[in-house]
Amino acid sequence: MAIICMCRSALALFLSFSVISTTCVAQASTRQFPEDQAGFPKYPTAQPRSQRSVQDVVAAAGHASLDFPPDRNDPNALQCDQLADHPSFPQRIGDGVFLEKIQIDQALSVCEQAAQRPPERPRYQFLYGRVLDAAKRTAEAAALYAAADQAGYGLASYDLGLLFSDGAPGVPKDVGQAQRLFFRAGTAGIAEAFAAGGELYLQDKQPDYFQAKSWFEQGPQGGSAQAMDDLGWLYESGNGVNRDRVRALSLFNDAAKRGSAEGMYHLGVVYHEGLGVQKDLATACQWFIHAAAENDPYAETEAGFCYYNGTGVAQDHEAAFNSFVKAGQAGLIDARVYVADMLERGDGHNQDSTYAVMWYQAAAEQGSAYAMTELGAHLRLGKGVAWNEAQAMQWFAKAAQQGYVPAETSLAMGYENGLGQSVGQGRQDYEQAARWYSLAADKDDGYAELNLGVMYEKGWGVPQNLERAKQLYARAAGNSNTAVANLGREYFDSVPASGPPERTPQRSVASSSKDSSAFWGVVVLGVLAVGAASMLSSHGSNSGNANFTVPSSPDPPKWDPDYGKNCSVQVDNWGIVDTKPVFCM
Repeated sequence: MAIICMCRSALALFLSFSVISTTCVAQASTRQFPEDQAGFPKYPTAQPRSQRSVQDVVAAAGHASLDFPPDRNDPNALQCDQLADHPSFPQRIGDGVFLEKIQIDQALSVCEQAAQRPPERPRYQFLYGRVLDAAKRTAEAAALYAAADQAGYGLASYDLGLLFSDGAPGVPKDVGQAQRLFFRAGTAGIAEAFAAGGELYLQDKQPDYFQAKSWFEQGPQGGSAQAMDDLGWLYESGNGVNRDRVRALSLFNDAAKRGSAEGMYHLGVVYHEGLGVQKDLATACQWFIHAAAENDPYAETEAGFCYYNGTGVAQDHEAAFNSFVKAGQAGLIDARVYVADMLERGDGHNQDSTYAVMWYQAAAEQGSAYAMTELGAHLRLGKGVAWNEAQAMQWFAKAAQQGYVPAETSLAMGYENGLGQSVGQGRQDYEQAARWYSLAADKDDGYAELNLGVMYEKGWGVPQNLERAKQLYARAAGNSNTAVANLGREYFDSVPASGPPERTPQRSVASSSKDSSAFWGVVVLGVLAVGAASMLSSHGSNSGNANFTVPSSPDPPKWDPDYGKNCSVQVDNWGIVDTKPVFCM
C-alpha cells in the first residue's frame, strides 16, 4: 500500500510506495520457480496499463469470495490456521500473526501437509503460500497463491496481486495482472485492494488520476483507510479532481480514525501548513507523533522536530534523536543527516564522530550535498574516520558539482592549498581554485568573496586586478557573518592603489593573515554543523535505500576533540619562516 507524503517545504504532495499488507514482497530468493513446473498457472500477458481501463479490468477479473472456512475436523489444518492466519483474516483461528512474525520452522511442514491433503483446499494452499512468502520463497508462494486464486479465494488474489505489482524473485512484474487480481479481491470484500489497484495508475510518468480516483472511491465504501487517505490526497492536491480541502480533511480524519498512519501524517501536514484550516503547530505535532508510533518514516522525521523544539509535546532531544534514527533507518536522507549532526554535537546522544561519519556517508551516497561536504571535512580532519585528503576532495567535488556553495568554497580551498589532488601528495591549482571561488562568490558566499579577492589582489590563478579585489572585499564587508564582514573591511582598506603583479609563490599553505583566509574560510563547515539546529525547522524528506542499518553505538571511542582545530604549520613566506595557527580542514 502506498505511503502518500506531503512535502511541506514545497506545499506539495507526492507518492512513494511501500508494502504494508497481509503479505510482503520478498527481497531475495535462492530458488527460482521453473516456468514449466506444474501447479503455477501461466496467466496470459496483460496489455499495458495505459491501455487498460477500469472496464477492461472488471471484465477480466471474474468472481471471488472470502467464504473459505477452516476445516475444524482436521487438527493439522487448525494448527496451520493458528500459525499462519493474519490478524485481519475473516474466519481466522486465534489471534493471527503478521507475515514477518510467522514461525517458519514450525509452520512449513504443518501447512504443507494441510495444503496437500486431498481434496485440495484453497484456504490451506493460500496459508502455505504465506509461509513460503515469509521464507522468501516467493516463486513457490506465487504458485500456491495462484492455485487458491483460481479456486476463487479472494485473499489469495490480493496477495498474488501484490507480488505481480512489484515483481519478486521468480515472479515477473505484471501491472495488468496485478490490477485484475486487486479488482477481483476488492469485489470479494477486501476494500484495501481498491487502494492498491488505484495506486498502480499513479506509477506512470503521466499518472492517470481519473482512473485512480474511480478505484479509490470504491475503497471507503468497504472501510479502506488507505483508500480514504489516497482519495484525500487527490482532493488536497487537485489531481484528477477539483481541489477541495474540506473534503480532503474529512477523508484524512476518517483514515486516521481507522488507524491509517498516512492519514494521521497528512492531518499533521494540514495543520502544520494551514491547508484549509487554521495553522496549529501543536495539533500538527500530535498527529505526527501518533503517525510515528505507527512507524510512518515521514512522520518520524516530523515528530523528531516536534520533540526537539518542544512543540505540542515536552522538549526532549533524546526522543528527537531516536525518532530521527528510525526515519533514517527507513532510508530518509534528511533524517540521516539530522542523526549525524546530533551525534557530532553530542545532542540527544553521546558525542560520537565515528557513528556520525557512518550516517553522513549513508546520506552522501544517496546524494545529499550537505552530507558529502561534512563527510569531506571529517576525512580531511581524520575525525571519526581515517585521514584521507584525496577522498575528502572527491566528496567536495561531488557536492560542488550539485551547486552546493559551501562545497564549492571547500573545493576551491583544497585546490588553493594542494589538498590530496594526486596520489601521495597534494597539488596546488590556482586556476581551479579561482574557478570554484568565483562560482561560490557569485552566490554571495562571504568566504569565497574574501579568498577570490586575495587571488585577484595577488594575481594567483587570475590576472592581478586590484579593483576587482576591492569589489569582492566590499561585498564581503556587507556579509551578515561578523567575522567575514570585519575581514572584508580590513582587506578593503589594505589594498594599495596600484602595484606591480606579484609572482605566484610556491607554497604549501598561506602565510599572512590575508593569505590564510582560504583556511579560515572553512569555518563555514563548522557553522553548517551547528546550523543543523535550524534543521529542526522542517523541510521535505527523500527516501532511498531502506537496507541501510546503523549498528547500535557503544561508548564513544576515545579521541582528542581538539585535534585539527589549532594546527601549527611552517610557512615559507618568501624566505621568512613563520609559524602560526591555522584552521585545518
